[in-house]
Amino acid sequence: MRALGIVFCILLLAGLLLFPQAAAQGALAGLRACGASLIPALLPCFVLTRLLASQLRLTCAVRRLDAPMRVLFGVEGGCFAALLLSFLGGYPAGVGAVTALYQKGGISKQSAERAVCFCNNSGPAFFLGMAGGSILHSARAGLLLYGIHILSALCAGILLAQPMSKAAVRKTKALDGQQPFFTAFLDAVAASCAALLQISGLVVFFSALTALVGKAGTLPQAGILTGMLELTSGILQLEGSWELRFLACAFLLSWGGLCVHFQAAAIWTSAGLHPKGYWLEKALHAALSVLFACAALSPTPLFLGSAGAILLLCVLFPLFRKKKAGNLRHAVV
Repeated sequence: MRALGIVFCILLLAGLLLFPQAAAQGALAGLRACGASLIPALLPCFVLTRLLASQLRLTCAVRRLDAPMRVLFGVEGGCFAALLLSFLGGYPAGVGAVTALYQKGGISKQSAERAVCFCNNSGPAFFLGMAGGSILHSARAGLLLYGIHILSALCAGILLAQPMSKAAVRKTKALDGQQPFFTAFLDAVAASCAALLQISGLVVFFSALTALVGKAGTLPQAGILTGMLELTSGILQLEGSWELRFLACAFLLSWGGLCVHFQAAAIWTSAGLHPKGYWLEKALHAALSVLFACAALSPTPLFLGSAGAILLLCVLFPLFRKKKAGNLRHAVV
């Protein structure tokens, strides 16, 4: 992997030397996209969702949801707060919440390594601001994609969960809303600006990279290919029919992009976590999102039947795992 990274850097440096004007134009296009579409669309949503998440008091909910979270996802109830924050705060807020809970003793290492696999999700800012606002020009379509994204993430988490032995319920204190509202608001603004600065830098970098690749020839569906590497750059480059852009948004926002995954990996490795099945989880999340999006666009018997089969499996799998875990406990006794 390190050798591939070195080769990639050498090729990119060669491209910058051979086509400096193209790279500069690509970077300028990325800056314009950030100023015209990205920052205005995402900053208000980032601030409001982070502020809302910081004010939620979830201790009671954690205690009540411990048993369902164990059955459905194979994790402790404290992970519910991280799952909720992942849907509100977006990439990679959920992973940060999981590692914070683990480091403060709110959840076990087993739960933390399992939770990061399905708690790394996109937030409403991308769906309402980018997908619905800038790409599809429909707030209703953005909301529909957001619902599909949440449903697909939950289904993937359920289908790939493993039975978990019953342990003592832990008390989670990491995400209780203890900050005063004004302090939380300022923290939300600061965190949102920092996140957007990083995202904007990645958009500029990948815009320059895409411009260099374009010198080698026109790539079909460049937006999808770019989005698999960096989410925002890819979404901003989506072209084609409205239906194709709808399906592409469903896929890219669930996959997240390699850049998002590297950010998440940097967070969980710093906490000493080594999750298994993360890549499979994200691939399944993206595939299910496309399936549910196809069923929403074209409710044919094939798509509706396939989506219904997935939902049925999500009902049956937890029951099977619960029965299996019960048999194992009896066998140990």
